[in-house]
Amino acid sequence: MSKKFQKYGWLTLGALLLVALLAFPACTGETPPYEPYSTYIGSGLLDGDGIPEDFFSDIHVRKAFCYAFDYDTYIEEALSGQGVQRGSPVVDGLYGYDPATPMYSYDLNEAVAEMQQAWDGDAWDLGFKFTLLYNAGNLPRKTACDMIQQKWAYIGTTAAGYLDPQDPDRFEVAVQALAWPTILGKIFGTRDMPMFQIGWLPDYPHADNFIVPFMASSGTFSYFQGYGSAELDAEIAAAFQDTNPTTQLEKYSALQERYYDDAPGIVLAQPIARRYFTKHITGFVYNPCESAYMGNLYGLTKSDNGGGIPFKNGSSFIEETIGDAESLDPAWCYDTASGENIRHIYETLIYYQGNSTSVFDPILATNWTFNSGDNTLHFTIRTGVPFHEGGTVTPEDVVYSFQRAMTQDRPGGPIWMFYQALLGSDVWSYEDTTFAAINASVVADGQDVVFTLSGPYWEIPFMQVLCGQWASIVDKSWCIAQGDWDGTEGDIVNHLHPQTPDETPLFETTNGTGPWKLNHWTSGIEIVCDGFASYWQGASAFTTVEYKIVEEWTTRKLALLAGDADLVYVPATNFADMDASEPDLNVYKNLPSLSIDCVFFNMDIATAPPE
Repeated sequence: MSKKFQKYGWLTLGALLLVALLAFPACTGETPPYEPYSTYIGSGLLDGDGIPEDFFSDIHVRKAFCYAFDYDTYIEEALSGQGVQRGSPVVDGLYGYDPATPMYSYDLNEAVAEMQQAWDGDAWDLGFKFTLLYNAGNLPRKTACDMIQQKWAYIGTTAAGYLDPQDPDRFEVAVQALAWPTILGKIFGTRDMPMFQIGWLPDYPHADNFIVPFMASSGTFSYFQGYGSAELDAEIAAAFQDTNPTTQLEKYSALQERYYDDAPGIVLAQPIARRYFTKHITGFVYNPCESAYMGNLYGLTKSDNGGGIPFKNGSSFIEETIGDAESLDPAWCYDTASGENIRHIYETLIYYQGNSTSVFDPILATNWTFNSGDNTLHFTIRTGVPFHEGGTVTPEDVVYSFQRAMTQDRPGGPIWMFYQALLGSDVWSYEDTTFAAINASVVADGQDVVFTLSGPYWEIPFMQVLCGQWASIVDKSWCIAQGDWDGTEGDIVNHLHPQTPDETPLFETTNGTGPWKLNHWTSGIEIVCDGFASYWQGASAFTTVEYKIVEEWTTRKLALLAGDADLVYVPATNFADMDASEPDLNVYKNLPSLSIDCVFFNMDIATAPPE
């Protein structure tokens, strides 16, 4: 050590140490405050100013929230009485539904008793603070959030009689609205919401299609809320594969009761749907599996039918609704807004006939057969069907469409159904299989395409899966020209597991065979399509289709009554608002939905952004 350092070095080190102690309080023994990744859980601790990321992993918390929800009032206020409470996600009208499934009732005494047991009593003694979110413009979901907020605030008041002295701020739930694509990104991406509310329409109308997304460890919702287990997965697979109707129904009853016992979410209600068109629109056919709000748009007609609403825009169909599409890529699509717009542009091999869920019309396939000997479905592909950008549909395009979807495999998407149906109950994602297995599961054979199913129990459910927009047919050579998957195993790594919708080449670039082709998509404003003059079934009477995002209910209502819109989304909350206008409208009531809305408890809130 030099004499110069001996003289000045220790003074310098001492000064630096003092600066460090001042700049970094942790060096003094103090612990810096915890800063959670999620901005919706307050302090991120069970300290009265927030909740920890695993708050809802305690079953007493979940049961407390289930008991604190006023189901009857929700159905009356949010759904205008047009709904029925259910005990599990499996709804009436599905094969496997058990009406004897137990249900939670509104009971604040039970809610308090459960919360007093949660987290060894700390949840009750310290309280909680967090934020609930819903998609803007969805009034029933806002109502559900408001009710949760209000009931827990009430529990802390003197009037409730549970706290003495009262503490109205002990149980604090804030409510916030966000755009629909943002909500979806949080559910399936950032996973930072403590609870999330979303509905489910059938991909295939069977108990399995509601149990898997809600209960399987890799399910569409259950995975992202941290619910499920290998033991439960085995029970779900055993129920679906059971070919004895008696024992199969017993297994489905047990699974529905298991959902009640585990309380992974608040099951709201099975709604009874309505549609409100102007009198100038006719031809509506309701199918409970249909994602498009207006049903089969190609089957609708528009003409001046008189009445108090002016006839306008005779060659256009204009819809005003609340949710923007998330993507126009069929392999990404797993929401109704995207599905409706994709259906205008693309087509599937088959589709439901009228209001049936088990009889199918030929679309891009002309006929099909099932071979029970080797569990294969053979589809003969229609010839001469043009794509919007040139070229015609081939069996190779069909094979590519399904293989592209399975090698893209976006998180939280619909492709689990392809994996399960074609590759087996243990296959949920690309990592569970091989490209060779995918390649062999769907092949071209002359003008036919052959799917090999993982079991005979998939015959009808897979036909129903093929009606979904995720099964739309794309043009292989055109996709590759857009920079999409080139069909080889080596290129999969460049397209596998996109994290956001805009990462896929078909996010907002389209080329289908449907009656309309995309004109433009202005995010958050509108999606506009033009008629495709060369459509193989004949050009549509609607030369323009406008899908407009209008979140404010009164604005939508006035547009309908002025003839500026042909159809608007009417929340069940506002059914009564339309009574006086019914003489000038074509109103379809008592439509039996196969849908369910739930509030899901996130038992494993993210602690860091997704990789």
